[in-house]
Amino acid sequence: MLSRRRVFKRAAGVAAVGAAGGSLLSQTPALAATGAVRARQLTGQAGQALGTTVEPGAVAPAVVTLADAATIAVDASQGNDFRVTLGGNRTMGNPANPTDGQKITFQITQGSAGSATVTWGSAYSFATGLPQPTLSSTAGLTDLLAFIYNASKGKWLLAAYVTGFSATVVTQPTGTYRLFPATAGPAAPVSYSGPFTCGVVFSVTQGGCWLDGFWWWVCGSSQPTAAQKFALWCVYSTGANGTLIADGTVTSGTLTAGQWNYVKLSSAVPLAIGATYVAATGFTGSFPDTNGQYGSGGAYSAGIVNGPLTAYSDSTGTKASPFNGAQGVFTVASADPTANMPIYGSGADNFWMDLQVDTNPPTGTSYRLWPSYPTLPGHLDSDTAGYVLATEFQLSASCQLDNIWFYTAAGAGALPTRCAIWDVSSQTVVTGTDNTSPSWSGAAGSGWVSCSYSGVTLPAGDYKVAVYYGGGAEWYQATVNYWTSGPGASGITAGPLSAPDSSAATGPGQATYNAGSWAYPQTYSSGNGENYWVDAEVTPA
Repeated sequence: MLSRRRVFKRAAGVAAVGAAGGSLLSQTPALAATGAVRARQLTGQAGQALGTTVEPGAVAPAVVTLADAATIAVDASQGNDFRVTLGGNRTMGNPANPTDGQKITFQITQGSAGSATVTWGSAYSFATGLPQPTLSSTAGLTDLLAFIYNASKGKWLLAAYVTGFSATVVTQPTGTYRLFPATAGPAAPVSYSGPFTCGVVFSVTQGGCWLDGFWWWVCGSSQPTAAQKFALWCVYSTGANGTLIADGTVTSGTLTAGQWNYVKLSSAVPLAIGATYVAATGFTGSFPDTNGQYGSGGAYSAGIVNGPLTAYSDSTGTKASPFNGAQGVFTVASADPTANMPIYGSGADNFWMDLQVDTNPPTGTSYRLWPSYPTLPGHLDSDTAGYVLATEFQLSASCQLDNIWFYTAAGAGALPTRCAIWDVSSQTVVTGTDNTSPSWSGAAGSGWVSCSYSGVTLPAGDYKVAVYYGGGAEWYQATVNYWTSGPGASGITAGPLSAPDSSAATGPGQATYNAGSWAYPQTYSSGNGENYWVDAEVTPA
């Protein structure tokens, strides 16, 4: 039986809990139906009862979701189809208020721990030819048992059973990915009455990915089903600091108990390769929780990988997040996931937060190399010299130039005074792109700023997007080894836009510069694979 130990403590409204970290799993296995089918034609009194029972045509039996408990209470007057997900070894109570000849079925599903057993009450009767079945032992599998009540015997006679129905799987559209596409969460939540925000730490490993929305598991009973808010954060430092991504917030409608609930964003949010994100939700009350799944020895101690989507393990697992923080993160500071990013860990627990990543581009979308990456890890470079800094990119189709983007780190004393697109083959500036007095969208030190363009078409080809500052103040951020052994080591592709890594770039390599004056950038920084965070935004023409 799954231990439900809690390490949550409330003190002056602050969570006092241990932390953890991250890791990566090869793939969540899909559950498949196994098990045997056994049914017998009834004879004698049971058969006569079946033969004489009359039901109105086309009337669906009432479906009753049973509350999971040590002894599961059943009231036969409530319906005919009883369903329960087991959170541990249970006793099936004798049905109250039976009617002679009444037929009932049980749909019994194994919870996330699996291997739970059922002890049947004294009113259930099994025959030599149809003995008590052994239930499925795999999490998510469902067994169906049918009984008929014989009043003269005072017993519910087993009529048939089928074991091993596969878990209900939400069919994901092609090109979409989830962490738990075929795994049910726990049957019962952890009892809690205060505010709670929880989340999962994840990343994507290729460009051209979008967050479609969030998935949230609601237990069969005793968990809030009122509308709740979901949010997306981007982590940027070892101290688990993060920035809220404004477009990644949505509020659900009323939630449905006993299943996964999908909460779709109004517009898909583009995700950046190399960024670390937290998908979070907040509410007040009880929540799903399975102990230790993201830590050493747990089911997801190597994290979870599904296509380009990766969820990290706890720090005790084999694939910690880049910031070596917790997985299965939470905070009790607020029920609003936009107010506080969940950062604390509790024994590598899984709070059953999920999300949906999509590689199908939204209609009319624009493309960048680093979208939705509001605050970069690292810091401002102390160099005050003047440079042209550039990122090489390629277009596989003709595109409109929307913006040139530049990351101005906290503390920067100046913005670039010139920006343009250079053609690599001719080493000349593309007509209409040379802006000698750019009007940037933000101030120095404010993060990503853009200079907008209109009416400029870039044919398919090889280019460099470049910015220039003459020197005198600290003004740029550089990330070493980004294009050689970091996130850009295999290049980045997002639709028609791509950026080669250093080995695939035009000589001498990716992320070139020119010192001192405005000229074609063709100096490479000693093989360090530096990234100067100059980006282009384009829309297919």
